[in-house]
Amino acid sequence: MDILGIGNALIDIFCFSDDETALSLGLHPNQAIHVTSERLDELLLAVPSRISVSGGSASNSVKAAAALGASCAFIGCVGTEDRERDIWGHIFAKELKAFGVQCVLENRKETSGRCLVIHMPGGLKSIACAPGAAPTIHPDQIAPDLLTRAKIVHLDGQVLRNAAVTDRIISLCKEHDILLTIDGASSDIISTYTDKIHDILMHLNCILFLNDNEALTLAKSLEEGTASTDTGLQTADEYIDTVLSFLAPKKRHFPCIVQKKGQNGAKAWMEGEVYEAPTDGIANPLDDTGAGDTFDGAFLAAWLNKATLVKCLAFGNSAAREVLMVPGTRLDEQCFASLRKDKLPGKHL
Repeated sequence: MDILGIGNALIDIFCFSDDETALSLGLHPNQAIHVTSERLDELLLAVPSRISVSGGSASNSVKAAAALGASCAFIGCVGTEDRERDIWGHIFAKELKAFGVQCVLENRKETSGRCLVIHMPGGLKSIACAPGAAPTIHPDQIAPDLLTRAKIVHLDGQVLRNAAVTDRIISLCKEHDILLTIDGASSDIISTYTDKIHDILMHLNCILFLNDNEALTLAKSLEEGTASTDTGLQTADEYIDTVLSFLAPKKRHFPCIVQKKGQNGAKAWMEGEVYEAPTDGIANPLDDTGAGDTFDGAFLAAWLNKATLVKCLAFGNSAAREVLMVPGTRLDEQCFASLRKDKLPGKHL
């Protein structure tokens, strides 16, 4: 197996509205909130013409990697209804299996995790998320015989909230010398678990994926004792570079820290060097949900192909662009087949 993903199994539910639908439902534009499963059910009753797509950071990433030829599996939790897997869990598993991802899912006595994404005129977006069963992964689900078959374990940063599961993954990756890759998930995760992330970066073979806000949050959280120069007059990019360069010194092969910069491309720090890959922006993307996750999956597909770091970044950029014009990660199999054939660097998987 190439990649084992571990994280929140979610269904992303999209509504593209011609009016300010979210306001009438008590949601605020350009804000994301957590709600109960019961509240999300109420919201869904008031939202017409919905589109459902499998979601969750790690599952999005392995779905993209699988579409690009990697062999992948995913560990997570979904909900039940009348003791059987609920409709949302069926949608999730069916879509991942369609891309060849082995699903290792446990059922819980609650609803599967769902995120409602409402797009409105003027580029406004409101998100209501009901995690439900998604964050209930148990340490026993992290079976050594499955994990040790993987070349890479890819972790949704949200799992860092679960100390027992995180520690089990760290222990097994360390014991069996398996590459651990982590998506930062959110600035809140980065600030709350800075010490844990720093420990992982220092003691495991690790690739850490961050967006701009997460990179800045990590830099600020680690500034004391790491920044060797005065950061007071630096720009945000210079500040991030100062701190993250310190974390990836020349004397160590790992960690590799990747900053996903959206329309500004991507940047990475590894072995005392800084690598960058620009990209062509898209003026009016339909939806950016999962674009960063798709970047992760494509980057790892190229990494497994032993591509250079710059080519891994560039390939991640190319794949992320492809999902900006579809709801979430509703991947076009033919598009990704062409991407694999024409642009995947290195020897094809």
